[in-house]
Amino acid sequence: MTANELPDYALQIARDHRIAKAKAAGRTVTADAVQWIEDNFYIPETPDHRFTLAPYQKRALREALRKDDSGNYVYNTVVWSDIKKGLKSTIAAAVGLYDAYARDWSTVYVIANDLKQADSRVAYYMRRAIELNPRMKAECKINRYLIELPNHSRIEAIPIDPSGEAGSNADRLIFSELWGWKHDSAQRMWTEMTIPPQKFGRSQRWAEGYAGFIGESPILEMLFDTAVTNGQRIDNDLELYRSGSILALWNTQPRLPWQTPEYYASEASILPPSEFARVHRNQWSESSEIFVPSEWWEACKGELPTFSPFTPMVISIDAAVSGDSFGMVGVSRINDKTVVRYVNEWKPPHGGTINFDEPRAELERLVREYNIECCCYDPHEMHYLASLMTQEGTVFMRPFSQAGDRLEADANLYNTIRERNLIHNGDTRLTQHVLNANRKIDAENRKLRIVKRREQDKIDLCVALSMAHHVANELQL
Repeated sequence: MTANELPDYALQIARDHRIAKAKAAGRTVTADAVQWIEDNFYIPETPDHRFTLAPYQKRALREALRKDDSGNYVYNTVVWSDIKKGLKSTIAAAVGLYDAYARDWSTVYVIANDLKQADSRVAYYMRRAIELNPRMKAECKINRYLIELPNHSRIEAIPIDPSGEAGSNADRLIFSELWGWKHDSAQRMWTEMTIPPQKFGRSQRWAEGYAGFIGESPILEMLFDTAVTNGQRIDNDLELYRSGSILALWNTQPRLPWQTPEYYASEASILPPSEFARVHRNQWSESSEIFVPSEWWEACKGELPTFSPFTPMVISIDAAVSGDSFGMVGVSRINDKTVVRYVNEWKPPHGGTINFDEPRAELERLVREYNIECCCYDPHEMHYLASLMTQEGTVFMRPFSQAGDRLEADANLYNTIRERNLIHNGDTRLTQHVLNANRKIDAENRKLRIVKRREQDKIDLCVALSMAHHVANELQL
């Protein structure tokens, strides 16, 4: 027989016994979660390690954890969505630890995309609070991803695994960074970790994180549409919404002392506008939008500096076997600016494939006539041509990863154009390819990638520019 199956009188005896022991040990758990958190949940950032909640957080917390006359939670699902540095994960950790202390034999799960993410934020803050609190440190047992409390409650960090966690009977489920839950396994996990009938009213789902990408965050979008878009705002000052048994704090404004205008000015200078709005204003973002505004690109147009045949240059090539064009771009670094010195494009015949003999001959000519430091290329499509050039020893061929390298390179090119640290002469082919490009924010690691706006659009020269610019900086030409 489990604790959940004990008759009422046995549960009352056990509860009375626990309360007596808790009072004797000085660890009585108050019914006011806010007061308990401020008294017991420790953080390293303050001199006395006490965690002081902001007024808006206290009001939202008391509403989120409110119970009806029968002692059941008013809300079965709480969405705590706040801007970056709004202490979302810390508050989720504090609520989870309070809940585990407040109820004997309870189970709290912290769930994220993978075990590392689940353990590195919310669960980590719980362990840290225990280590900082001398009483908790003495009475709790921590074993990697599991925390055991003196009242037999358990807190565990788990990854998304719908088959392994089917039939959960947890008392509190904390879902971390729900904006990134987009795959089928994540949606099945959300379904499997639903509140069971025997825990209805006594168990809660708690989802924390900020806004995601339109069309790529199905669970969070559903909760947002239900509670925020179509729900009722229940506080004139707070952005607090409800719909049935779902409550959502969806804060979009800086409300904490460290969220200063100076901080946001710095962030605005380094983040794409859509990403700034998403993480610092909690606004939904299109995952793909125009790469750079045309006025940014036009502002980089100018007269090219004078070059000698000995000025170092990097050549980059981007092409597909069929369909797309063959793009070749050459750049140099002059006075800390990237200068586009060379642009060429070969288009495949209608319904045919590109003959690489012409681009190869042109690359060989460039190597003979200029100081080409290296040629970077997409190893997936250009392996054969690169092998030939390497065998001939005409130029150093540098393969360019379309995963890690590209993500970094595309973001660097975006920033360089925005800051007007690139000079081009207005070549119409390159301009068209740049303006054909969208930027897509990778939802897993929030990095930028150049993509086509439409399937028929050509962006090969833009991609080649991104690679050449990156390698020229890498080589410190």
